Amino acid sequence: RHRASAGSQLLAWVLWLQAWRVAAPCPGACVCYNEPKVTTSCPQQGLQAVPTDIPAASQRVFLHGNRIVHVPAAGFRACRNLTILWLHSNALARIDAAAFTGLALLEQLDLSDNAQLRAVDPATFHGLSRLHTLHLDRCGLQELGPGLFRGLTALQYLYLQDNGLQALPDDAFRDLGNLTHLFLHGNRIPSVPERAFRGLHSLDRLLLHQNRVARVHPHAFRDLGRLMTLYLFANNLSALPAEALAPLRALQYLRLNDNPWVCDCRARPLWAWLQQFRGSSSELPCSLPPHLAGRDLKRLAATDLEGCAVAARPSRPIRTGWPTDDEPLGLPKCCQPDGADKSSVLEPGSPASAGNALKGRVPSGDSPPGNGSGPRHINDSPFGTLPGSAEPPLSGMRPEGSEPPGPPTTGPRRKPGCSRKNRTRSQCRLGQASGGGGGAGDVEGSGALPSLTCSLAPLGLALVLWTVLGPC
Repeated sequence: RHRASAGSQLLAWVLWLQAWRVAAPCPGACVCYNEPKVTTSCPQQGLQAVPTDIPAASQRVFLHGNRIVHVPAAGFRACRNLTILWLHSNALARIDAAAFTGLALLEQLDLSDNAQLRAVDPATFHGLSRLHTLHLDRCGLQELGPGLFRGLTALQYLYLQDNGLQALPDDAFRDLGNLTHLFLHGNRIPSVPERAFRGLHSLDRLLLHQNRVARVHPHAFRDLGRLMTLYLFANNLSALPAEALAPLRALQYLRLNDNPWVCDCRARPLWAWLQQFRGSSSELPCSLPPHLAGRDLKRLAATDLEGCAVAARPSRPIRTGWPTDDEPLGLPKCCQPDGADKSSVLEPGSPASAGNALKGRVPSGDSPPGNGSGPRHINDSPFGTLPGSAEPPLSGMRPEGSEPPGPPTTGPRRKPGCSRKNRTRSQCRLGQASGGGGGAGDVEGSGALPSLTCSLAPLGLALVLWTVLGPC
């Protein structure tokens, strides 16, 4: 009995020593405890600085909801066992570059809800090789410094939403090969460049909604073969190259609503891609042309996507796609008129002319990357029609111009003339109508000569027959 009593006293003494080792150095405004992990908890205590006496054995430190303005370089240097650090909802304006140096075991870092944290030194997160969750949302960030996420190979969740980001730098996320969730919504991003998401081979969810995105590079999503969710709604997109969506083989959820879509010839590749997409997608209400305003691009017929939507003359036409250095300003190339025919630029609601010289012919020059992604077909032209069944499958999509175009559906222009062998009466009448603006003596370039020839042809034939057959 005496031995049992001594053993109980010894056990109680050991437990008390362990509790004292954790509780004794605990900062005055904090609560420290051992289970389930060694924790220092100081939320909403009005702290204006990081406590200097955080127990070195702490595995979790909660400092959220205070008034901390600055995280010094030596703030957590002794906390080598730290795995979770919460600093959200403070007044952080500056974080020293070495503030988290030595925290090799850190897995979660929450710096969100610090509106004055306009910038983060690119070296701040270096060495955090086990970090899998990083919160930088609602921090007032204006930019992502070069190499900010370098070496974060274990990162899986990155929260950057509701900041003031004005650009996506090239290769900003290149080292994040294990990242599965990237939240970029609620910023001021104007475009998605080619190299913005390079290296994100494991990304499952990409949220880019509620930005100012007006352009997406055709190769922007090249590495996102595992992406299942893409949100691009509530942006400034009037066109989206289908080539950009082609690599998204695992895509299941796509949201593109609340964008000013232009539903004309430039939307044909995107329309074709949406026809074969088997996942869930939002509506794409058209903004232009006016007679299609409010209609869902997905539900339009191929014949609806003809011509070029122009806001109003002489205002500048809407530009869509990704601009290139050699692309002329003004109309996109699918709407640029041929040098000999000015009628190919259509006003809203006006159908293509039956005698349009561009019908069934590929415009000269390569189309801009944003205007097409599939191979040309015989009946695929700026104003031609193409049945839905003839659209190429997703696997066959290639950049426009990668294969020769098919033969034209109509013959080349002929000089004024009217042989019954190769011209019809309707074409002769069309020639007569096109010359209405010329004077009576202006023969060349008007429809008078072909019209007169067509009118006299039957009379001449009758005279010849009468001359030959008359004597008989």
